[in-house]
Amino acid sequence: MKVVQLYEVARTAHLERIDGDDEVTLLYREKRYDFDEAVAGRAKPLRAGFISSCRFAIRNDIDIIEVNEPLVTRAAVRSLAFVWAARVRAKLRSRPRPIVVAYAIANVPSSVLREHLPFKARMKFELRRPLASLVWASLDRIAYGTADAERLYASEFPARRRADSRLIEALPVAVPAPDREDVDERSTVLFLGDLSRRKGFPDVMAAWPAVRAELPTMRLSIVGRGVGAEEAIKRATHDDRMTVVIDPPREHVFAELEKARVLVLPSRRMPLWREQVGLPALRTLGGGGGVEAAGDEEHAESVVVVVAEAAGDAAGEFDEAVHGLGAAVG
Repeated sequence: MKVVQLYEVARTAHLERIDGDDEVTLLYREKRYDFDEAVAGRAKPLRAGFISSCRFAIRNDIDIIEVNEPLVTRAAVRSLAFVWAARVRAKLRSRPRPIVVAYAIANVPSSVLREHLPFKARMKFELRRPLASLVWASLDRIAYGTADAERLYASEFPARRRADSRLIEALPVAVPAPDREDVDERSTVLFLGDLSRRKGFPDVMAAWPAVRAELPTMRLSIVGRGVGAEEAIKRATHDDRMTVVIDPPREHVFAELEKARVLVLPSRRMPLWREQVGLPALRTLGGGGGVEAAGDEEHAESVVVVVAEAAGDAAGEFDEAVHGLGAAVG
């Protein structure tokens, strides 16, 4: 069975999911900053714009097409052209029509986008939004990664009797963690990802002094990249309980996740963005960690603290500190 994933942007998580599966081909237009070339060498994705994607659809028999979710409106033209080309080929060759599927995690309504997008971006959105309805109409199946996404699509598009829809919340099955005899006995708090305001990096920096004073064995590890990198490095030079690693290889990221006692991700709701599914949280859940989640509309979208079994009071202390000091950096 031939499966084609037609994405606008490819990231390492996409590549890892198809690594070793020869029946799946990923066609992408752009690379995300975390695109791992080593994994790409094994997964063999293909970079393809509008014309190249259509050419692929015309030249290859395809059984299943996964397109970007309809509310990714910038992908609508390419998605529709690919689906139509694949269907034409199937008809001419007397083959079954390819099944069109999508995975949806969008959580920002069109009304909010219209309110906050700059003028030029809003005009592009208005031109593309009707095409999103055509993408929606072309789907045979849609899977929702969150209940928020399911509710949003119900409000944005008419119900369809033909399409099969399922809510499959993005929670992994825990796998046994490796023995960690080499892990430092002191607890480590890990912030992993984009060092930006929307991901709550300033909140973590503001909360750390209180946590540091309360828990004298606690260490803070900052792993990622972004606008806050310079600040993180500067702070670490004056704090012997703080380490910073900028844009490390994937193996280092996994190692940090294995040894962390607490993973803190205090994402903040922005006018055009809300947290969807935090991949670092999923990684830690997959390793058997637990989750404590809290948040408030004023300061944080979702203060997510992923706690390993022996975390003790660290998660609660960090959660309290982030909320208490969040207003200072808002």
